[in-house]
Amino acid sequence: MSEAWPVHRFETIDSTNSEARRRAKAGGFADCWIVAAEQTAGRGRLQRHWVSPKGNLFATALFHEPGGVQVAARLPFAASLAVSDTILHFAPGADARLKWPNDVRVDGGKVSGILI
Repeated sequence: MSEAWPVHRFETIDSTNSEARRRAKAGGFADCWIVAAEQTAGRGRLQRHWVSPKGNLFATALFHEPGGVQVAARLPFAASLAVSDTILHFAPGADARLKWPNDVRVDGGKVSGILI
């Protein structure tokens, strides 16, 4: 069994994804989670602005993928399914749906966006 990944927590950050990018570019990083209570410059797919107020979860997993980009490209789909399955586990009657390529919606409202 592997060790738990460390969690780097921020009250406010520009973007957890941007922080992961900075750490990756600096090199020598270990697998970790980057979590924030609020993002000031969150973004979604195609660099669209992502509203990131306090009261929600903003997290990025930074890790080495031994399978390379081809395997990493599958992860948003797997993560979307995992989020949907979790919603249905805790709210069996919810209208949880996946919107290609990376969104999870419940009753028509977006509850999750997943980027790689």
